[in-house]
Amino acid sequence: MVPSDLKGHSEVSEQKTEPFSQSEIQARLARSRMEEFRAMSSTVPLDSLLVPMDKDIRILMRPLARGRSVSPGSHENCEWLALHAEVADGDQAQHNVLAVTQTPRDIKFSVRIPGQQWNEELWCELYYDPASDNQILLNRSEVPFVLSRVSRQTPESPGEHYELKPNFTRALAPGTWRIKVGDSDVLDFRILEKRPARLRAPSHSSSDMSSMVVTGKRSFVADDDDEPRSPEKRMRPSEAGEKNDEGVIMFLPAKTNPLVFPLPTAETSKELSTANGHPLLDMENDQTVEIPGLKLPGGGEIDEYAISKKDPIASSSLSTVFTAEHSAVPEGVIVVKVLKTRANGAVANNNTNDAALAKNVIRQADIWLRELQYQENLEHKSIVRLYGGDARFLSLYMEHVDARDLTFKGTWRTSGTDMFNGDRSDALRILRDIASALHYIHEKALVHNDIKPGNILYSRERGAVLCDLGLSTKARDPVAAGTPWYVPPEFIGLRQRGAPSDVWALGVTMLYVLGKISWPDVRANQRHPRHLHWIIAKLNSRERGPQSEAVSKMRQWLGELKVARDSLDTHDKLERLVWGMLSPNPKERVTIKEIVGHFFAEQVAERR
Repeated sequence: MVPSDLKGHSEVSEQKTEPFSQSEIQARLARSRMEEFRAMSSTVPLDSLLVPMDKDIRILMRPLARGRSVSPGSHENCEWLALHAEVADGDQAQHNVLAVTQTPRDIKFSVRIPGQQWNEELWCELYYDPASDNQILLNRSEVPFVLSRVSRQTPESPGEHYELKPNFTRALAPGTWRIKVGDSDVLDFRILEKRPARLRAPSHSSSDMSSMVVTGKRSFVADDDDEPRSPEKRMRPSEAGEKNDEGVIMFLPAKTNPLVFPLPTAETSKELSTANGHPLLDMENDQTVEIPGLKLPGGGEIDEYAISKKDPIASSSLSTVFTAEHSAVPEGVIVVKVLKTRANGAVANNNTNDAALAKNVIRQADIWLRELQYQENLEHKSIVRLYGGDARFLSLYMEHVDARDLTFKGTWRTSGTDMFNGDRSDALRILRDIASALHYIHEKALVHNDIKPGNILYSRERGAVLCDLGLSTKARDPVAAGTPWYVPPEFIGLRQRGAPSDVWALGVTMLYVLGKISWPDVRANQRHPRHLHWIIAKLNSRERGPQSEAVSKMRQWLGELKVARDSLDTHDKLERLVWGMLSPNPKERVTIKEIVGHFFAEQVAERR
């Protein structure tokens, strides 16, 4: 029995030992669900909530589904906040929302909501666009949903409604958006603008320049069309996070394990706008960009830092590389690599390019994350050292190697013939150093997937150094990417890639280094008298026309390589090694371990 003085109250004495009646249980459940629903379904628009100035928040989320718990996935970038609304009547009520911060390792934020009235799980991802305040929504679920803009730029502006089918994307501007599945409102989320970086003008600039507000338009980087580069940099889809138990909404940042929580119950510088620009791409030589620090929701801070640009190294449609000074790297000059998400300065709000821009943001972000994760723990004298990176700009900060790559004109490549400009001792050093680096990578169950002269830095003082791990994969994960002239024959039909494919690519590279062939990549230029290029992904395409054309071109190239291989002197130890690296059968191909063993045996013999 329930004491009469406690009837109708929301709490019960801890002394009670008799079971509740069925009616009381139902009443308690009803009250609990109502309180939970109120926490989720506040009528105050997310646009009206005041965001603290000291919080680096990019997303506010409010689940609209009833009877669910929420997992932010990590304390590092998520927290429940009780925010006040900006209202005229002085209402000081608090409204609970999930606030998401983008840390330097977050390329996206994932939302997973188990089905209720609908049967399939709702799964979507919000990728941060480094070149604007927009975010890219990708529908990874197997059901379509309706995406509507809740906030409007002006009262008279028309509403925006989109049906987003599975695997489709949509670039979203800052403001509040709603996801609806069938007749059910599932989630409201508000996209917020980034904190601006600050651009410190060079010391020789005028005081007028140092106080101007920069719009963030592209100003200095130009693509180098004279040097053809294969644009074929594709990534596997990101690994899906593990599904949580039914009845849980999962908010998962990239590469984190979900933790389930219940819903809560309570003027020497100029500002660099990022609305349609990129601080690290827009800066000029001798300028310094001050990157704001972060206060993490789970506690702790990430310090601000500064990048001072020195000299450009290379630029393509995919990335820009330049030397710089980093305030947190005591070694002095570093190399900054920035992955581009805009081709030829395209802006984010150009509707004709929206779909292509969205896909490019996702592809480049995934490439950045993979290169960071695979390279940050590598320590080898013949692999470029990675200091770190920043997902907010898709930037990587690496060791500066005082050397040129094997394709640099006038140093290692002759201008007229595109042949390698080195001797036999250079060839021996390059093969020894890169084989050692590959052996180290393969021992960690990784495959580089893009071995080529352009990814090898070389000087006679330092030796050969391998760089660019953006296409690296686990050993058993084939990838339809890389540079066409270095893809092994077993990829046709069998789709095989792995450690033997790195050996094959190094063998093709050594044909160039030994002077048996000219630099293969120059054949991509349509003005080249022997123009030859194909798309790797089309080698195994289901479309017979494109597939046949790609296979035909690759077989033509393989024929040229066979002629070059046959010209090798198998009585010469070095050339015999390269001959074995280019065996068409991967099972008969010499292994990296055998190559490294060969050089080790020679060193032992020399000591004797």
